[in-house]
Amino acid sequence: MKRQGWLLGCLLFFSIGVLWAKDESDLCILQQQAAQDKSLDSYIKVCKYLYQTEEDADLLLLYADSIHQLATDSKEPEHLVEYYIWASEGHCIKGDFERGYALKRVAIALAEKSRLKFEIAHACCDMGYYCNAEARYDSARHYFRRGLKAGEGLAGAEEVCRTMLTNYASSFLFEGRTDSALVYTIRASERSAADKDTAMLIENLNQLGVIYRRKKDLENCIYNFEQALHLCELRGNHDAIAFIYGNIATAYCDWNRPKDAIPLSKKAMEYALKTGNKRRVGACYVNLGAIQIRVAEMRAEGITALLKAISILEQVNDRHLLCDAYNYLVNAYRMDGKLNLAMEYLQKLDKLAHELQTDAERFRYYQAKAALLQENKSYAEAIVYYRRVIDMLRSGYKDARDYEHYKHLSECYLSMNNSSLAYEYLTQAYALRDSVFHTEQTEQLSEYSVKYQTKEKELEIVTLKREQLEQETYMLRHRIIVGSVISLLGILLLGSLYARQRQRARIAMLANAASEKEREFLELRKATELRLTRKYIDGLESERERMATELHDDVCNNLLALEMNIRTISSEESMKLDEQLGLLSNTRDRLRTLSHELMPPVFQYATLEEMLADYVLHLSLPENVHVEYHSTENVDWSIVPKCIGFECYRIVQEAMSNAVKYAGSACIQVELVLDNNNLSILVADDGKGFDVGRKNKGIGLRTIRQRAETIGAKVELTSAPGEGTRLKIDVLI
Repeated sequence: MKRQGWLLGCLLFFSIGVLWAKDESDLCILQQQAAQDKSLDSYIKVCKYLYQTEEDADLLLLYADSIHQLATDSKEPEHLVEYYIWASEGHCIKGDFERGYALKRVAIALAEKSRLKFEIAHACCDMGYYCNAEARYDSARHYFRRGLKAGEGLAGAEEVCRTMLTNYASSFLFEGRTDSALVYTIRASERSAADKDTAMLIENLNQLGVIYRRKKDLENCIYNFEQALHLCELRGNHDAIAFIYGNIATAYCDWNRPKDAIPLSKKAMEYALKTGNKRRVGACYVNLGAIQIRVAEMRAEGITALLKAISILEQVNDRHLLCDAYNYLVNAYRMDGKLNLAMEYLQKLDKLAHELQTDAERFRYYQAKAALLQENKSYAEAIVYYRRVIDMLRSGYKDARDYEHYKHLSECYLSMNNSSLAYEYLTQAYALRDSVFHTEQTEQLSEYSVKYQTKEKELEIVTLKREQLEQETYMLRHRIIVGSVISLLGILLLGSLYARQRQRARIAMLANAASEKEREFLELRKATELRLTRKYIDGLESERERMATELHDDVCNNLLALEMNIRTISSEESMKLDEQLGLLSNTRDRLRTLSHELMPPVFQYATLEEMLADYVLHLSLPENVHVEYHSTENVDWSIVPKCIGFECYRIVQEAMSNAVKYAGSACIQVELVLDNNNLSILVADDGKGFDVGRKNKGIGLRTIRQRAETIGAKVELTSAPGEGTRLKIDVLI
């Protein structure tokens, strides 16, 4: 009795400990570990968590100071480098980039002086990333080259090297050098595929799609986006899926197909909402609104989407995306003739103009502001921004309708009575338009030339085929002659073939006999397996019955006796034991319920439907889990044989046990259907599911299949990670 009480106490203590551990956050666990160890690795783990979540920059700086204290005590340069790295990240998160960059440069210099290659690669990777963000692309590539030189071939630095390769290619893309970006992104994707880094490969494929979109190669653009989507779906990465669908929608817009782009942008929105990431949701609303305002009949919906985006982005303080949203709203209201609203959002955009980083963003800003100022008849100010647009075009920025900007600039000069400059820019606009027309004509002529050359090749192929047919006719005549000679020789071989035929017939007869023996052996082996399975299940039932009897007759009675003895204590002492008595009574009830579940059902007095309904009704379930039970009404359940009903009952018990223990489901469905002579049982849950293709499926599923085989039932099991589990049993009665 004392031993049982001690075990029960241990069980309760363990359960409380598990619940307490679940309530602890990841950050608290890392902080507790760091407080115990006070080691560099434990401090770095906390810093990494705070850096990834960007939750508390001050706390990150505090742990960086702890690393600095370690460096002071140990005099190890590695500790000091780590301090500078994480302190710089903390200042960057707080927005003090100058301080952050200065600390990062100190970290790189100290790491190079101490020949700490991994720290060099890490610090250079971070520094290059920040340079990319500030549009200092040459500096970014300088740091990436230094980091790759230190990290190449270094064990443990593979991931940071892949990141630097990808960001190195991104620097060319941000700069507008798409050819160089394509070369280095392909190299980065090959490296990610070779290292089996799926997350980085997704980023590489997405970047390839963007590059091909800018190069106006629709086929390769969509192909790479689809490959990235496929990998994202396998990983269940909804955030990346939303981002990629948005890029595909943008690609369709670039090809002047905004109506085809809208469903794709809405698809991106669906996945973004699943993530719960406000920044991603806001970006998708910006993408959807920017596309819808290009379609006149959907412009109102586009404006609504952009206003939703602004509300969300203001909450997360994403000023970069806010610039895009304001820009698109300025154009939308201008096209609707609501110049006052357009000017209001232009003023908001002006306040955030310093956040614009890429040439594409600055080009859109100048274009929108110039067009609105022209509509407001502020021609002098409009000329300033049209001139900036044209300066970017002359510096190499590509725009398919560049001649329109020259034309608008000409109109502004004409409105200011500057006829000479108006004529000059109008002449350039017509020249650019004629150039575009000439290019289209050249492409069309090239297409006709290709078709002509194709026809020429087809004529050559026809001539060659005719010559080939003549050659084949000549060869056929010779084959006929040779065939006649061979036929004569064949007649001479008929005698020997006859003898061989008799030998083959004898061999075939022996083979049939051997096949019959093999079939008999297989039938015998199957019968033996069924017999052994039946024996195993009978033994299992006997053991379950023995355990149920022991629990009911011995343990439950002992607990009852213990409860009665305790209740005989004086009333003053018993008041202190009320809680323990309640716990003892609950334990006894749970043991009694468990013993009833272990006992084999008695089908002499109840049908399968009644037994299952009673089992589900009295089943002890965890909180937030419920069971839905359904059965066919107005049928005679007594026609189900006892042996079949018994095995079906046990199969449902096993399936329900698996769903409660391992699935983590909120709802379990049990359905019993009797249609003529066909009995069907369905047990389904909405839990986490599993891979049905794995080799080790557990003893529970194996027992279910063995029980089904003994009654000739068909088992259908479907499941996948994150999609629940569905078990269906069909048997003829």
